[in-house]
Amino acid sequence: MIDSNDRERMNESKELFDKMIKNEYLSGMPLLILANKQDLVDCMGVRDIKPVFQQHGHLIGRRDCLTIPTSGLTGDGVDEAIIWLEQALKRNAIVRPPKSQAT
Repeated sequence: MIDSNDRERMNESKELFDKMIKNEYLSGMPLLILANKQDLVDCMGVRDIKPVFQQHGHLIGRRDCLTIPTSGLTGDGVDEAIIWLEQALKRNAIVRPPKSQAT
C-alpha cells in the first residue's frame, strides 16, 4: 500500500518495492499495489504511479501484478483488491502450492 498523496516519499516506496520483488521467498508471488488516498483531489493517479513501480519489469517477470486505486476513508477499491488477490492466489497455487500441514 502506498500513499498516493505523498509524492516526496514515492522513491522510498519504490525502493522498498524493489527489495520485496528481489526477495527469493517471494519469487513468482502475485503483486498487488494499493494506491491509497485516492479520495484526495491532488493525489497521484494510477497512471502516474504504475510507471514508477514498473521500472524493473524484468524483476516482476510473468507474475500477476495489478495497481488498484483505493481509499481507506471511503472503502473504494478495497473489495476489488480482495477479490483480485484471492483469484491471483488461487491461480498462483498451481505454480507454488501451499506447504502441506501435518494433521
